[in-house]
Order: sequence, then C-alpha cells, then structure tokens
Amino acid sequence: MSPGARRVSLRSPQISAPILANPPAQAGSGFSVLVAVAVLLPFWIPRPLMTGELSFAFAMPFILAFWALTQPAWPGSFRRALHGRYGRGLWLEALCVCVVMMMAFMSMLVSPVPLRAFRVILPMTYAICALILFSRMPSHLQRRMVFALLFSGVLVFGIAIGLSQTGWGRSIVMRDYRFLAFFEKPNQLGVAVMAVWPLSIALLLNARTAMPRLLCTIMLLVLATAIFMSGTKTALALGFVSAALTWLYHGSRSGSLDKTLFKLSVILCGIAFAVPATLWVLSWASPDFFRRVNSILTYGLWEFPSMQTRDMVWKESIQIGLDHPLLGEGAGTRVYRYAHSHNMFLDYFRGMGVFGLAAAVALVLSAVSRGANFLLATLPKGQVDRESDTIVAGMYLGAIFYLIGNQLSDSFSPTTAFLFWIMYLGAYFTAPPLNSVARPPLNLVKRPVGQPSTSGWAPRARRPGSNLQDAAQPV
Repeated sequence: MSPGARRVSLRSPQISAPILANPPAQAGSGFSVLVAVAVLLPFWIPRPLMTGELSFAFAMPFILAFWALTQPAWPGSFRRALHGRYGRGLWLEALCVCVVMMMAFMSMLVSPVPLRAFRVILPMTYAICALILFSRMPSHLQRRMVFALLFSGVLVFGIAIGLSQTGWGRSIVMRDYRFLAFFEKPNQLGVAVMAVWPLSIALLLNARTAMPRLLCTIMLLVLATAIFMSGTKTALALGFVSAALTWLYHGSRSGSLDKTLFKLSVILCGIAFAVPATLWVLSWASPDFFRRVNSILTYGLWEFPSMQTRDMVWKESIQIGLDHPLLGEGAGTRVYRYAHSHNMFLDYFRGMGVFGLAAAVALVLSAVSRGANFLLATLPKGQVDRESDTIVAGMYLGAIFYLIGNQLSDSFSPTTAFLFWIMYLGAYFTAPPLNSVARPPLNLVKRPVGQPSTSGWAPRARRPGSNLQDAAQPV
C-alpha cells in the first residue's frame, strides 16, 4: 500500500462489515462457541453466587480480560482502539470511565459507607476488561462473544422459567408474582433483557432457513416471557420501542422507494396492532402485571405508587447533590432504603458531585450519538449489507436502551453493567469504519456509482502480499 493511498480516506461514521458472512474455517469452532456460552453463564445468575454483597460473577470480567492478555494480538491494538485508526476511537468513553472511578475513590473520603463506592467502581472497571477482551480478539471471536452472551442468557432464562412451574423452583426464581430469574430484583432482570433484546430481534429478521428461524423464535419467546413475568413496566415499554425501531430500521433498508413505503406502512400497521395484542397477552400471562399497566393507562403514569416513590427519591437525590456539589455524599450510598436513585444521572450527581454527573452525561451522549450515527449513515445503503448492518444496529440499540433503562429502573448496577459493555464495544469492533478501506488518489480512479459495499472490509485472514503493518485491524 503506497503512502499516498494510505493518507487518503473518507471521514465517515462506522459502517458495518458483513458479520453474517461465513468466516474462514476454524478448528474447533463449535467447541469454542460452547466454551464462550459456558463462560458467560455466571453473568445471568449472580444471586445464587452471592457471598454477602459480592458475587463470584463479578470476577468473570477480570478472568476474561486476563485470558485475553495471554493471547497473541496485533501490537498496539489497545492503543488503536482508544485513539481510533480511521475515526473517533473510544477515548471519550475511556475518559468518562476514568473520571467516574477517580471521583468514586475521592468520594470515599466523605462517604459514611466507603466500601459501597465499589458499586460504582466495578461497572467502570468492566469497561477496561471488555476493551482488553475485544481489542485482542480476532473478528470472528468478537462476534461469537457477543452472540454467546445472548445464548447463555436465553439458556438461563429458559431454565428459570421451567423452574417457576414447580413449587421448590418457584421459590428460587420468583418473588410473589414477579419473575426474578436469578437476579436480586425484577428491575435488574428487565434492564438485563433490554441489553440483548434488540439483538435477538435482529437475528430473527435475518434468519433465512427454517431451523434458524425456529431457534431465533424460541429465543425471542423466552426473552419475551421473562419480560412479561418480571412485571417490569419499564422493560415492557422499552422492549416494545426497541423492537419497533429494529424492525423499522431493517424494513426501511429495501432496495426501492415503493418497497420502502410499503414496508413502512406494514410496520406501522403492525405496531398499531401490537399494542392491544400485547395488552391482551399480558392480561392472560400476568393478571397482576396487567392491572398495574391498566392503572397507569387509566390514571396516568405519575399516579402509580412506584412512580411516586421514584419522584420522592429523585427529589431527595437532587437536594443531596446540591448540598454536596463537589464530592457528593459518597458513591454507591443508599438514599432512603434504596440502593440507588433509580436514575443513573441523579445517582452519580448525588454520590460524586458535578464531575461524576458530567462524566455520566458524556458517556450516555457518546453511546447514543455513535449508535444514531451508525443508523443514519447506513440507511442510504439499501439492501447492501442489510443483514450485517441490522445485527450491529441491534447491538447498538441494546446498549442504548440499557442506558435508558438505567434512568428509570436501575443505576448502572455491577450485576448488569458488563452486558452493556459487551454490546456497545461488540458493535464498535464488529463495525469497521468506512474509511478503513484505503483508496488511491482520487485523480487516478473513477468515482464509483451507487452506495459503497462493506463486503470484505472487515479483516478475516491475511491476504497474499499483505504485511503486518498494512493488515486491517478493527478499531
């Protein structure tokens, strides 16, 4: 590759590579998938692994990161991921992580319970672990890691739903009428499902034969049952919206205007039909949950007792943050009897002051802008790489809606935070930027007609005539 060709690039957001294409044959690939699923199982069953307030599942990100450090990798892969080789890297996310960790440690000086700061520190250290994991893995293993996270969750939820049908099993995975699976609270379960729900929708939309469609449908039914049985209103609403957006994105990528308008009309009609259908299924599957939803629809959201409780907690959190604007009251401390403020921004403001709040806002805006940028940039491509783009869009939407759920039901809990980092960084690493294709000087080539294809842009194997420096590496 000539120096002139290397200097010429298009400044574009990330465009996905065809991650559904068959990678080169790998020895023991089926076994590696099973190993990945088994490794990620503890993330979905933290409560049985608890010892005091610490779960053995919390150690799994560190184990995976240590394993990644023992594997061969391109020199400087971690640095390239931070700086970005062809566009904005992950430096802003890394900066937000460092600021939150620094403020959490500083808040321990004024906190009445200093050790509870690790409730905030652990989710941020998971970002470093996930970054090490992805930056040192080849592209086909990155995809398997993300998919294995979804498969392991579906496996655990399926077993838990089966246990809920027996007396002794119900006492393990249920609390009253609300499905817990193996989480501490139903809200944690709902937020966890939000991280993988759009990806499961994307897999179903891309299934082309009977067997994949059957398997994807089963996965979707297991996750939907977990949402319904959990009684989590936030997960129900966000799950409906994220599924509609995934479907809308995939349907709008048809090859012509008339097909696009027709599919958009079908999608809108489907959404209009899905609302009463969902309520009917809810009234049958979980009558208590349906009564709660019906009460909200009848009397309004803010008249519901749980929202009144949140309103009280939010007001108290704002007041505490205003009283301690620099260091906060202490990262991870309780407000009233609750472990967090049921809002990530307010929880960080109350616990770590304005700097912790600024870091949280920057992290959320960065994730939302990167995901939205990807969706808008790939829409004009039509059917080119639509399958692979939908998969990456499902990862980004899962990460974004996980963050939205953290503004209502949780506050970036260490129980579920690694799911966000896997989805977000997985989308980033499996979607190489458009300008990762080096182009010769523009005066030497004819301008291509139509939308560029991403086929073959992701590194798969070393090509003849290439060298280590010129090989593309996802960053």
